[in-house]
Amino acid sequence: MRVLSFKLALMMFITSFSIQAQKHKVYVKNFETDKNTTAIFNLENTTIAIETSFDGNVYFDYHIEFENYSKKEISKLLEAINIEAVKFEDNITLKATSITKSQTSYSIDTKNGITLDSDFLGNKNDKKEVFRKSRDSIITEIKDYHKTSIKKFFNFFKTLDDSGNKKDIRRGDVKIIRSQFIIKMPPFVKLTINAKDSQIIFNDDITNELHLVLKNGSFKAKMLANPFNNLKVENATFLAENISGGNYTLNNVSNGLIGSLEKVKIVSEFSKIEIGEIAKETIITDFNSKYWFYNFSTDFKRFDVFSEYSKLKMFYPKLDFSFSAFGNNTIHYVDGNIITMQPSRKGEKFKMMEQKMKGNELFSGHINFDIIHGIIYTATDSLKTINK
Repeated sequence: MRVLSFKLALMMFITSFSIQAQKHKVYVKNFETDKNTTAIFNLENTTIAIETSFDGNVYFDYHIEFENYSKKEISKLLEAINIEAVKFEDNITLKATSITKSQTSYSIDTKNGITLDSDFLGNKNDKKEVFRKSRDSIITEIKDYHKTSIKKFFNFFKTLDDSGNKKDIRRGDVKIIRSQFIIKMPPFVKLTINAKDSQIIFNDDITNELHLVLKNGSFKAKMLANPFNNLKVENATFLAENISGGNYTLNNVSNGLIGSLEKVKIVSEFSKIEIGEIAKETIITDFNSKYWFYNFSTDFKRFDVFSEYSKLKMFYPKLDFSFSAFGNNTIHYVDGNIITMQPSRKGEKFKMMEQKMKGNELFSGHINFDIIHGIIYTATDSLKTINK
């Protein structure tokens, strides 16, 4: 038993040493800042996680871990990473090009490729009935969105043998890269991010003034709270637990999840966006997107949507409200009833529906839809015939 225990301990030590040996420090640097400091990040194929610095300094800390890569492969991959941060007067500039646009990436080399073990994507057809989601459930979806594991990878995929039969993937066959690039910033630093094929994550509530352009990749944040924020996201995933203030341009956002909006202007097109709660004074201008509006705050005041070729799915506020819908060549599904506004020769929009405040309970706000060539679904608890 002592010999067995010794061998087991030795194997655990060797395994631990092997894994530790594949962790590499890529870049570590810091700068002092003051209230006049601005930062510009230029990123390509890079994942960063931004957190709050409480001592007035900006910190860059990039470590990367490789699993099941040879020393030669690791050396080649590390050579492909280019990180440089400099400070000139009040400006900090980061230029980063890396090897992965996600925190964890998997790859496998197989003779016959890999295949899905089952239809894990589920039924691709939209549900005939959609139920109201809470703001908290949307936030939970956002928090869990990027959680992946090697176990899930093994469950979803199989390799193929020479006869075309499925067989399990071995842990040793999967190459894994874990990227951890953490940037800590004081809340008073103005931040500009220009990113391509990158993943940007805000781990803390952010009050920094943020200007961002992201093309391809993923954006994830907790609270974004600054009236001067200006974000443009294209061909990417957009996830935000709470947004207060600012202007947002969302184009071709395939997976948009927002917990709550307040005093925000959104311009969007060709996107798919679910919103847990509409709060005060939100305006959306859209072209050919799909939106879900699940809830409204008790004092959202006013909510305006101006759209063309859009599909809008809205659950009524729980408190008293007023609602008006104007349209041209638009269909409105109201609790199973259908209102159709035929196209007019001159393109004028006419009032399709008006619901006045009841006046016998607390008034939460007014909703205004102005839509051309679109479809509106409104209901209390669930939306039916959602594909029509």
